[in-house]
Amino acid sequence: PLKNAVDRDNLDIEKAKRLLQEFRDSVGNDPIDVAIKEQQRDKARADYRHSVESTKAKKENLLDLNTRFLALAAAADLTPQQRGFKLEALFFDLLHLAEFDHTKPYRTSDGEQIDGHFKYDKFDYLVEVKWIAGPTKQKDLSVSDGKIRGKAQSTRGLFLAANGFDDNAVNKFSGDAPRIVLMTGEDLAIILNDTMPIFDVMKAKVDAIVRYGNINFPARDIR
Repeated sequence: PLKNAVDRDNLDIEKAKRLLQEFRDSVGNDPIDVAIKEQQRDKARADYRHSVESTKAKKENLLDLNTRFLALAAAADLTPQQRGFKLEALFFDLLHLAEFDHTKPYRTSDGEQIDGHFKYDKFDYLVEVKWIAGPTKQKDLSVSDGKIRGKAQSTRGLFLAANGFDDNAVNKFSGDAPRIVLMTGEDLAIILNDTMPIFDVMKAKVDAIVRYGNINFPARDIR
């Protein structure tokens, strides 16, 4: 008797499914199903349109940053300090555009000046920016390295120098548990002219430090 009851239940379920399908065949698609599918299509279209518009806006903003950078390089009436401040502002506009979690320049509780900070791959990066006539020297890197060493182990540094770095400075801070990433004006130009995104440049530079102790890996060598 129990088996017969189970069989009847199965029969009733199958019969109900068949009757429902016959009903759908007779009246066409379920209006609710149709409405749901239309909503899904509309959402997909809206998401795609938003993605296209967002990508276009980011490209336009990146073009604006590149124009600012080129104008800054051509400006003859700025002091090195003024040029450095403007480059600093441009770099943080780039971080904002790339949606990095970041903090603009600030002073610590003991009065130490920090040119800003951002997060990348679970590390905190203290930023230092300079635009002087020639390559940045060892003493400037020493100051930046000192700021980093005084912070938590998860703290690293990114030093952006428009005209690159002195070889002695690079050699001094390479290889010995380095915690500082160097970025040149050429590296920045590669990012700003949309040749390569900042995420890819950062990844390559960090990989070069981890694997080889190379703190000044050029973006042009990224493959």
